[in-house]
Amino acid sequence: MALFCAAFEVSTRTTAGPRVTTGPGTAAVVAPDDDCGYATALLRQGRQPVAVHPAPRPRPSVHAVRADGPYVRTVEHCGSLRQTVKALRALDVSAVVAGSAAGIELAERIAWHLGVPGSDPGAAPLRQDHGVQAAALARAGVPALRGVRTTSLAEALRWAAEHPLGDYLLAPAAAGVPVEAVVCSHASGIGSAWPAMRRTVARHSHDHHLVLSERPSGRQFVVNTVTRIGLDGLPEHTVTDLWARAHTPDGLPARTDLLDRHAPLTRALTRYTLRVLDTLGVVCGPVSSRVAFGAGRTPVLVGALAVPGASLADDALRAATGRDRFADALDAVLAPAPGRPVPAPTGRHVVRVHFRPRAGGVDPSLGRVLRGLPTVVAVSPGLRAGASAGATPVGTEVVLSGAEPRAVEADYRVLRALEHEGLFPADRT
Repeated sequence: MALFCAAFEVSTRTTAGPRVTTGPGTAAVVAPDDDCGYATALLRQGRQPVAVHPAPRPRPSVHAVRADGPYVRTVEHCGSLRQTVKALRALDVSAVVAGSAAGIELAERIAWHLGVPGSDPGAAPLRQDHGVQAAALARAGVPALRGVRTTSLAEALRWAAEHPLGDYLLAPAAAGVPVEAVVCSHASGIGSAWPAMRRTVARHSHDHHLVLSERPSGRQFVVNTVTRIGLDGLPEHTVTDLWARAHTPDGLPARTDLLDRHAPLTRALTRYTLRVLDTLGVVCGPVSSRVAFGAGRTPVLVGALAVPGASLADDALRAATGRDRFADALDAVLAPAPGRPVPAPTGRHVVRVHFRPRAGGVDPSLGRVLRGLPTVVAVSPGLRAGASAGATPVGTEVVLSGAEPRAVEADYRVLRALEHEGLFPADRT
């Protein structure tokens, strides 16, 4: 295994796969969501982004998108894989990427039929389903969370009775579903949380399975990786960046800190994550993995998702490390664009500050104070100037970045003080 290089450059190799294509290339982005940055990254490199959207039409059609859209063409997938592949082949598509969790399986199937780099589509759940992932890791002898994947509350309660634990974690099986996991301490808590989570998951995913597992102990981390095919045709995994997550007592995210590559825990997290990627059959492309790791324990996977771990902090990450989230992912399936500038890393500290979801908007005066803090470099839409007073800042966060850790920590304390003083007016009632 290679030693650390800049930005956690650590690699391993698994089974053989197709070589990365050469030339400028046209890339298909399957089921892109609003946060997908592939189109912008492709256009910046002088390449052609094509969107693939599932649509209830009799056959896929190829047409130009609106003038202000990021995609030069759109292909509608209406269930016929043969017709979709034919349309993409006519556009000279030489790479396929998933633009969201909903696009992983279809992207892998299209890539296989086009003969371009991609993982085995028959094992797509390994790269998007927490329950399937845990079972596969356990079979391979890789440390994993104990749990059950089911649509039956009765089955979940039977498993809990057979595995008496202090706390349980109830979460959607499908990775990428915008539903927070719930901590349950006993059977009645599981029964109370189950119906609401099933209803919420049904609004966001066709997969209604939930996973009841042991609650991960210790700290949690996010390990972002990209896998590309090496010169010998074998996959090489690279850890691009690691983040430490802190949670509130009830399990909601509180802050996420970019880790320095020399931090003591990074080697153990990297070794474990590389084993996970091999077990999940990752051949090429990005994966964002959540890993729990406590003192005196081995790391365990909480969940992995085979799409770029995009966030509000991507610009701060680029400035701090020189890594571009979507450009790195594209390099895994297309030869790097010649002459592409690489930002010089600054080594700045980056902290994502998360707030509990609330309704009712933000206090205007306290919002101005927040945006004026020296190390604030990005805020989510609900905190921006001019945001609607009735906006619901679900997933609200602030990104702090600076050269001095003490300055970042000082602003973090101010943010929490503003929250306590009434940043969210609904808290005052």
